[in-house]
Amino acid sequence: MTAEPFTGWFSTDHRACDQLFAEGEAAMLRGDWNRCRQAVRRFGEALERHFRLEETILFPAYESASGAPGGPTEVMRGEHAQMRPLIAALAGAAAEADPRAFRDAFETLLLFMQQHNLKEETVLYPLCDRVLAGQRARLLEALARETGT
Repeated sequence: MTAEPFTGWFSTDHRACDQLFAEGEAAMLRGDWNRCRQAVRRFGEALERHFRLEETILFPAYESASGAPGGPTEVMRGEHAQMRPLIAALAGAAAEADPRAFRDAFETLLLFMQQHNLKEETVLYPLCDRVLAGQRARLLEALARETGT
């Protein structure tokens, strides 16, 4: 276990999602639309799972422990909601084998995810590591149950 379990756990999950995102782009650049669609589907599923784990496990625990139901978690939920249509646009462009629409959706989502992940990894997750120190074992077990790890 790392010294900062939530920062480490969720940042590692960000990298896994990023890898699938990059695989979709690489396949599109090769003109391999079947692989592109598969990678984009896997990316969307992985990112939605990531959002769900934050929204149902991490964020509620932080809000309860900190006594702050809004603030950074509310901002992150809002950004998740903004990313969902971008993910759908990326999947739609892949389904249509439309390189221009794919590139537009990809670049917009890339910029959004980079900014979002930076806020989570430098502000929210370290905050969770401090505020939730007494609940680490229980929350990490819940994450493991949800992910089958």
